Amino acid sequence: MRNALYIATLLFALGFWACSNNDSVAGTATQTENTVASLDTLKGVVYHQNGSKAAGVIVRMVLPKDRAEENLFNFRETETDAQGQFLFTNVPADTFQLAVIDSASSEILYLPQASAEDDSLVLEQAAKVKGFLTYGDSALTSVAVGSHFNVYVAGLPFYETVFAPGGFELLVPDGSWTIGFCPGDPLVVEKLQQAGVPDSVIFRSWKMSGTLKAGQSLSLDTLMWGVSKKPASSDSAEPKSSDDKKDTTETPVTPKAWISGQVNCSNLESCEGIEVMVITDLFGFEFASGLNQEYEAQAQTDTQGRWWLPAPEEVPYDSFRVEYRQMSGKTVTNVGLSRYVKKSELADRKDTLSIGTATLDKYSWIEVGVRLVVDQQDGQQTENCFMNSVVLGIEGTSHFVRTMTCSMFVLTYLPSGMQKLLLYSGDAMVVSALQEAGAPQYSYVSTVDQNLTANSGIEKLWLTYTPPSLK
Repeated sequence: MRNALYIATLLFALGFWACSNNDSVAGTATQTENTVASLDTLKGVVYHQNGSKAAGVIVRMVLPKDRAEENLFNFRETETDAQGQFLFTNVPADTFQLAVIDSASSEILYLPQASAEDDSLVLEQAAKVKGFLTYGDSALTSVAVGSHFNVYVAGLPFYETVFAPGGFELLVPDGSWTIGFCPGDPLVVEKLQQAGVPDSVIFRSWKMSGTLKAGQSLSLDTLMWGVSKKPASSDSAEPKSSDDKKDTTETPVTPKAWISGQVNCSNLESCEGIEVMVITDLFGFEFASGLNQEYEAQAQTDTQGRWWLPAPEEVPYDSFRVEYRQMSGKTVTNVGLSRYVKKSELADRKDTLSIGTATLDKYSWIEVGVRLVVDQQDGQQTENCFMNSVVLGIEGTSHFVRTMTCSMFVLTYLPSGMQKLLLYSGDAMVVSALQEAGAPQYSYVSTVDQNLTANSGIEKLWLTYTPPSLK
């Protein structure tokens, strides 16, 4: 096969080409200002594998722009006549990419560096990539993306249009490719970019794990474009208070930066639909003030375990974390945590920050109680337990609870591994007064490192608590 299937271009670059030039009319040219040598005409004949002339097949010529740093592409397209002949006039370059596509016979040809000498082209059997593309009600911006999308081979001039939700069949050369997909209307792409949505969110991708041979077909998982959000009607694993009323009005989002991540799905039955929640209140102080700290999914993973979200507008401490939860109906099955993401990593960022890959596992639990000690010097305990409430929680998670001293409580659905168990006063006014007075956090927040085991727990862990005081 005549191919040298390498083309030095960025993924999103050819994504932009595929997503913004699909409206070219066959046989018409896009104006360029190339200064390289040009051809007056380019003509040739296309043949099927059996030697017959290929009529009505697409011949696509891709021309790089003058300024390489733009990384954008223009293309011209025509069809062969009844004799398999094609003709391009006023060709503004002497070398170019050339793709020939016959969907009827499932034959293609790709020449990464074609020239005028390539005037007799013989098609070869194509490989096929089949799939289904859909999109979520993501409220990315106020821009309505519509249902028109493009699916393409990153770096090569092979693409198909899709009206989502809908299926597609993409003819590709043999090899291992990255399949890209994005909105098909170039004006939509432009509006998304103007609204501050980065290219890594607009141009999505799916990478093959192996090599596809000519004549073979590969069926993809469902491709999801957009930020997959948890439906408002979905049931939560933990019931919410009937008094907890929230404004459900969605405001268009135009973030300066985005965050993304991925879940390691090697030990899971499915990567799709894993719930994602960003935790900025690492120590649960907002919970102590009466605000809701229950798990509330902000996004869901796609079929490859990937997710995207606008970066948090406020990070009150030096870092934040992302919590993951996999559900089966109303039952939590697997949980996990991201690394601590430094606040400085978001500084002046206008694109997407990848926070890495997290591994999910069966959840753990702790049965913990708090003994009230009035004087730490002599360790004397008191039975006056109901005069003191405390907050217990796991740092960087949604798992916080307010309880009374001298009683046991079970924290469940906890991520495994080494975690920090926190204990401090359940009186929000006490916590606020200590913070306003500049008291060091370690003086009123007790931290106990606990190594939690997946699918297991810790029974009857007792902690001691002494009410804080300002000195």
